[in-house]
Amino acid sequence: MLTILGLLFALIPSAGSAAPTTSSSPSATPHELKTIVTVKSSPYCNALVDHFNGALVPMVANDRVFDSVDTQLVDMNEMFNYPDFVNRFVDLRIKVVKESETLERSLPAIRSEIDALHQASSLSSDPQAAKEMTDAASQLQEAYRHQFQLSTDLGSLARFMMSYNPMRAHPPLGGWTPYENTVPADEKNMKVVLHFDQQRLSIDSSENKAVDIATTAAEAHCSGASPSPSPKP
Repeated sequence: MLTILGLLFALIPSAGSAAPTTSSSPSATPHELKTIVTVKSSPYCNALVDHFNGALVPMVANDRVFDSVDTQLVDMNEMFNYPDFVNRFVDLRIKVVKESETLERSLPAIRSEIDALHQASSLSSDPQAAKEMTDAASQLQEAYRHQFQLSTDLGSLARFMMSYNPMRAHPPLGGWTPYENTVPADEKNMKVVLHFDQQRLSIDSSENKAVDIATTAAEAHCSGASPSPSPKP
């Protein structure tokens, strides 16, 4: 069993700057979709709505895919504990391949929307408005970076599963040999190897910050509210 997982581990690239995590790390907080709506129509406001929502909506859809992947990785950690492990492996392989393909297809369009949001900051002559749009885009880009890394790692896992023949596995009762039982649990946990929980927390944090910044920008510069009248002399 450890040999099998060791092969899996070797194909998963490093998570870069992701902080080390443990198997007890909490899953990402459920992220509620909050799109940006404005009243005032202007090149700046239209770009804020179109490009911010154009990036955030598919990113939140990816978060829902990661919810499914979370369950699949938990099942993967346990599949060799059962006599029907071959059927379980094949079922998980189909799911992981499907989810990784869905994620990979979404990424180019998301990146294009984030780039367009960055560029649209030049549409305002107000330095504060330009900064808020740039900051919102930067937070989306940070969330995208973690989604890209996690999607890439899942793609590597999917490709390995496609090439692996589970019929070669002969796990002992319980899935682990006596030696493998002495190996730290985190080294046998696919969620830990993928930095899965930590990546999801980072995605959720950056998405929430992006929404807060974009909402502030929309309310301050695109709400359509009339300015308060100047006091009479």
